Amino acid sequence: MDTISFQAEQSAPLIGHEDGVSEVTVLSFTNGAGKAAINSDEIEDKYGGLFIWLVAGSAALGGLLFGYDSTVIAGVLVMIKDDLGSMLTPSQQELITSIASVGAFVGALMAGLLLDKIGRKAVIGLGALVFAIGSILQGMAMTVPAITLGRFVVGLGIGEAAMVAPIYIAEIAPAKLRGGLVTVDALAITGGQCIAGAVNIFLQDVRSGWRLSVGIAAVPALVLLGLCFVIPESPRSLIYQNKLDQARAVTAKIYPNATADQVQNKVAAIHAQFVTEAELRKLTTWEQFRLLFTDSANFRALVVACGLMAIQQLSGSNSVFYYGPTLFGLVGYANPIAVAFIMALTNFVFTTFALRYIDTLGRRKFLVNSMWGMPAALTIAAIALLNVPISADLTITDPTLTLSGVAVLFSLIFFIASYAIALGSVPWQGNELFPMEVRALGTMMLTLTNWSFNAVISSSFLSLMKAYTPSGAFGIYAVTMLLGWIAVICCYPEVSGLPLEAIKEVFNHGFGVKYSLNLQKQRSALRNSDNGP
Repeated sequence: MDTISFQAEQSAPLIGHEDGVSEVTVLSFTNGAGKAAINSDEIEDKYGGLFIWLVAGSAALGGLLFGYDSTVIAGVLVMIKDDLGSMLTPSQQELITSIASVGAFVGALMAGLLLDKIGRKAVIGLGALVFAIGSILQGMAMTVPAITLGRFVVGLGIGEAAMVAPIYIAEIAPAKLRGGLVTVDALAITGGQCIAGAVNIFLQDVRSGWRLSVGIAAVPALVLLGLCFVIPESPRSLIYQNKLDQARAVTAKIYPNATADQVQNKVAAIHAQFVTEAELRKLTTWEQFRLLFTDSANFRALVVACGLMAIQQLSGSNSVFYYGPTLFGLVGYANPIAVAFIMALTNFVFTTFALRYIDTLGRRKFLVNSMWGMPAALTIAAIALLNVPISADLTITDPTLTLSGVAVLFSLIFFIASYAIALGSVPWQGNELFPMEVRALGTMMLTLTNWSFNAVISSSFLSLMKAYTPSGAFGIYAVTMLLGWIAVICCYPEVSGLPLEAIKEVFNHGFGVKYSLNLQKQRSALRNSDNGP
């Protein structure tokens, strides 16, 4: 078999040489037969058309299901009243809310094991079907155990579809659009939250309206299932399965302005790297796990990706989404479901801002310059809650809305805005940090991190407020977010605009923060020289 070696094609002097920085964004390879080097990066400017956005938007329906469920349950907890035989206790509310996260954990584990065996879009379709079944079970539930079962099944579907959609989108995306396209998934999550909030407002005074709220989620799930028969498999997944002709056909649609030779070179370079880094088709699941944890670059990528996801969940953002109506009812708002809708709308608006600028300004810059607002806002909320009369059993002793209650609302709006700009979407782009041979399992670990911490937060928020008071609970979140912000500054590299096949080199230099920043300066200098007089 020919041996294939990779190198960087660059005649200009390299900056950052003291850190061993070399240009890796333009990959080439030669084989033992002496074939000519092939430039695999020249195609990156040849994308265009609606195809890529339509495909990404279709896959992002998985994110919409996730967002819808995360918010609809907040209104259901208020609307359900005694429809299941009696009023729900705080413990039952936490169970009904958090069991979906447990199901999602299991679903993500299943998806990680199936991803490379049956392909990306097949797993997305399976998740959509399971979600639809769970939605129907919830709507028909007559007891707490029955709705708990429905919530668990919905969680299975969310775990499968929400894990795979960002991988699929990242793998079909041109490097220069990858951040924006993956943010489409995050935008779909926030859009689902807005839709759920609007549905809850519309149905809150309808007898058993909560059944419709959860049941109609089967409709977009079935639409996603149908689209999975239309959208193509990702080129990298096809190359992984050695279906090179199909991979070239899909790549040509992604880059409609590219020549046939450029398409051929792109597919050949990706395939060559697969062969070079590992004989993928011969690796067992256990061998891939070993490669993920024992290869130092892969392990650092895992720490960064899973660490950022853990920070996202420990911020308490989902406590606001899951229990927003309950919280705003405690501080004195007469229509807490409508007030909670403001949180979903804020999330959507500021995620739209991220979609517009994340690829041009960069992931790291977005995170560093927005996350400081989260501990600041949580601290203000904690101080304001000191002056809200809430009893130890989480009942309000005076229903009058005070200035402190207003301060809680505005501080949480600022908190969600700071969250949505970066932390709400960037962690879901963590799959881009993993090389292909461990991307499925790495993303599975990333998603398991999300759902395990999500389950902890959603099952403990009300208990945390009872044990440490609402003010104390938000104070804990504030300290956690301050530490998370510092960790991002120290450990999160800038990989915006790098081809997926080039990112591993960043983690060959520790966490790659200094290396990646030097590399981005070099890329900028090269672009300026190319556009010069």
